[in-house]
Amino acid sequence: MKRLKTWLLLLFLTGQSYGQDYIEYQRTFNRIDEDVITMNYKLAIERLDSVYSNFEFIYAKHCIKALQICIIANDSVRADMWLAKCFSQGVPVWILNTNEITKKSLHLSTTQNTLQKYDSLSNVYKLSIHHQLSKQIDSLFTLDQKYTHKVNDGFFALRYTIYYLQWMKNNKRQFAMINNIIDNYGFPGERLLGLGDMTEDSSSIKFYKRIGLDFYGDRRVYFMLIHCFSTPRKDINDKLLKNVINGFLPSYQFGALNDFMARWGKKRYGNYQYYNVWHQDNKPENLDNINKRRLSIGLNPFELQERNRKIYNQRWKDKKYSWGIILE
Repeated sequence: MKRLKTWLLLLFLTGQSYGQDYIEYQRTFNRIDEDVITMNYKLAIERLDSVYSNFEFIYAKHCIKALQICIIANDSVRADMWLAKCFSQGVPVWILNTNEITKKSLHLSTTQNTLQKYDSLSNVYKLSIHHQLSKQIDSLFTLDQKYTHKVNDGFFALRYTIYYLQWMKNNKRQFAMINNIIDNYGFPGERLLGLGDMTEDSSSIKFYKRIGLDFYGDRRVYFMLIHCFSTPRKDINDKLLKNVINGFLPSYQFGALNDFMARWGKKRYGNYQYYNVWHQDNKPENLDNINKRRLSIGLNPFELQERNRKIYNQRWKDKKYSWGIILE
C-alpha cells in the first residue's frame, strides 16, 4: 500500500507543461482515471480542457472517454464540444449508440447543431488521414491474418512446419516494410491512418456492443509487430519512442511490444525489459524498476493497471460494460 501511495503521488505531481508531448498526454489521462474513481468530475473536466487546448490530435478512444465524463457530470456544453471532437476524429454516430452513456449525448438540446454538422466534421477526419498508405497497411494486415490463421487454426500436421515457416517469412518481410514506412512517414497508426475500416464493417457493431468501447482504436500495425516480435528480432525502440512522444504510437503499444521482445528475444539482440502491459515479469523485486519504465513512457503504475482490469472484469461479470467510463 505504501508503494502504491508513492506512485500515486508521482502520478499527480508530474509536471503540468504539455506542449505536444504525448507522454504527458497519457499521464494526464492517468490522472483523469483517478478523478473518475473518486468521482471528482470537476477536476477531470479541467484536465480534459487542458488536453483539448494543448493537443492537436486526440485519440478517438479518449474523445469518447471525455464525452462520457461530461455526460456523467451533466456538463452539456462540454459534452457538445467533445461530441464534435469525436466526429472530427473519426467516431461515427453508431459507435456512440453502442454505449449507454455516450448515446445520451445524441439527445441533448445542446448537441443538435453539432449532429447536423456530422458530415462536415467527418470530412475533417477523412482529410487528415493518409488514405493510400492506409490501403497499403490493409493489404499487409490481410496477409498477416492469413498466415496467422493458418498457424493457429490450420491443418495440425502443417501448423509448425510449412505454415510456421510461411508465417516467419511473411513477418520478416513485413517488418522491413513497416520499418521503411516509419522512417518515411512515422508510425502508421491512428494519427497517420485513422481507424481503417473498423468503423465501416457491420460486424464491428456487434463487436463493440458485446465488449464495449475500451478497445476502440487502430491496432493493425501493432498486431503485425506483435507477431514480428514473437521471434528474436532487433528492436527499433529509438524510433518507436520518438513516435510515442509525437502521438503516432500509444504508450501501451510501445510497452506491449517491449514485453514481447523481453519474452521472446535473445540476449544477442539486446537487453530487453518488461513493461508488464502484455507479458509480465512477476518477480516482486523487479516491480519498482518496471514501474519506473512504465512512468517514463506515460503508463500508470502496474498496480493501477491491474486495478482497472479488475474493474473492467467486474463490469463484464455484471453485464455493465456499456455503462462504465473507459479507463486506461
